[in-house]
Amino acid sequence: MPNPNLTTKQAAALTLSDAAKDLFRAVYQEQQQAQAKKDDETAKIKVNDIISKMSFFYEKIRNAVDYKDDHLLRKNAIERILKRLSMMGHTESEEIAKTLLVELIRAGYLANDSVPETKIAETGEIIERFAKLRQLILAAGKKDYQEADETKKWINNLTATNLEELLGDHQADQVIGRHMFDVINGNILDNGADKDFTRDKKIQIYVGIYGKLFKYDDAMLEYMLFRYFNPQWGQAEDEQVAVIARHYLELRDIIRRQLRHYFRKQVGRVVGRYTIYFSVLKDAIAEDPAAAYDKLKERPDQFKKIIAKVCERRYKESRDRLRRGAVRSIIYLFLTKTILVFILEIPATLFLGEEIKSYSLIVNVLFPPALLFLIALMTSLPDDANTAQIQAGIEEIVFVEKKEKHPIKINYPTKRKAATSLIFGFFYTATFLLSFGLVVWALEKIDFSLVSVVIFLFFLSLISFFGIRLGRFAKAYSVMDARENILSFFANFFYVPIVAMGKWLSETFSQINVFIFILDFIIEAPFKIFVEMFEQWTAYVKERKEGIVE
Repeated sequence: MPNPNLTTKQAAALTLSDAAKDLFRAVYQEQQQAQAKKDDETAKIKVNDIISKMSFFYEKIRNAVDYKDDHLLRKNAIERILKRLSMMGHTESEEIAKTLLVELIRAGYLANDSVPETKIAETGEIIERFAKLRQLILAAGKKDYQEADETKKWINNLTATNLEELLGDHQADQVIGRHMFDVINGNILDNGADKDFTRDKKIQIYVGIYGKLFKYDDAMLEYMLFRYFNPQWGQAEDEQVAVIARHYLELRDIIRRQLRHYFRKQVGRVVGRYTIYFSVLKDAIAEDPAAAYDKLKERPDQFKKIIAKVCERRYKESRDRLRRGAVRSIIYLFLTKTILVFILEIPATLFLGEEIKSYSLIVNVLFPPALLFLIALMTSLPDDANTAQIQAGIEEIVFVEKKEKHPIKINYPTKRKAATSLIFGFFYTATFLLSFGLVVWALEKIDFSLVSVVIFLFFLSLISFFGIRLGRFAKAYSVMDARENILSFFANFFYVPIVAMGKWLSETFSQINVFIFILDFIIEAPFKIFVEMFEQWTAYVKERKEGIVE
């Protein structure tokens, strides 16, 4: 690879920034290490391919009825496996680690015959350290069942996120994160007069970077903040673990306050834009670091064409993710709606003495997936103007001469008078009632029963929220500010209450998902035991066959 310390010698005399040089090094080293892993002859964890397909298909079925973003699936699987093993009485850390890694490989979350056996010990150390923390917290003072259960869930989440980081490969992203922090921290206006503002600003930038760049959800961000406030956790001895356990409640309170911080959304929007710039730049470099470096140094216009190709590919990936997300949501809605028709809508309608109308049942079954399909179909992707803005943003990152300051002022929450808040609350309530009232009126006009109306409103709200989430896939690489017209203004005015209801229902319903309960607590444990025994039986038969042949 060319020396990244070289600068251009053309008339333009553009100088590569430190961020560009560091990213070239990181991508190149990441590729070299990936190749070294392939050539490494260290013993790897290997499972039976045929048996693995059983676990793989089980995970596909489970994920179809548990709507989660793709990048969270492995972390959630780790958390689920750890919980099940704990409930089954497993306490030996290394045994848990081996079972965990084997199950992740079988389910397709890790590649077969590629995870070194040394990962078992590393995984076991993390599990052991968090197990000690959990024991100390639970032993410190009398706790009721709910508090103890909440503590176990929190520790389980921290363990799973730590293991997700261990099993992932984020070397280049770590470099990106450091430079993003420097850029954003320098752009956010801060006169240094308020120490709390300066402290919270930096923490919120880290929260934004991990949320946007590494795609951490709030549960994973709890681990990021836990590690931020306990930087020596990776090498913590028993005494340090005990200190953390003593300050458990205080630590959780600090973490919650940072996740609810009023700066978070504002900083997150800024971080989101730079995440797109850096991630597209990383992709452009990764295709061929040497060629990309030469073009960036000698022919910047040619490098812009590489950026355009990467953007086009990313837009296509966004469209594919949109389609996959829509399909998963449609399957989820169709399954839940069909089942609810038979276990709730029909019995409730009969109980209330109302007539069962076949057309209302058909509408309630088919309307949710059909509307979601329509939303996905009408969702637009970024255009050439968006690509041009990404190219301009990347030029500011890679060339010293094109770097510009973009001062950002963080706005504190608006303090409204009590009377103003009361008036706004009244109008919001009015739009809420009017939005749902119009739908109820229309359904009554076509003679829907009370139960059918309630179920229709339930799924209309869920679909509206799912549609917003699907829109994030399409806009994942959009850096253009959304344009609003009169029609969209009034549509949002009446649509927001429905989306808000959908969000509340989604969060509530996900906690009482009957299908997930059945899969996790009734089917999964026996299924995994069967898979383990079947693999051992297969190995035994193979040994007998080899003995006979010899």
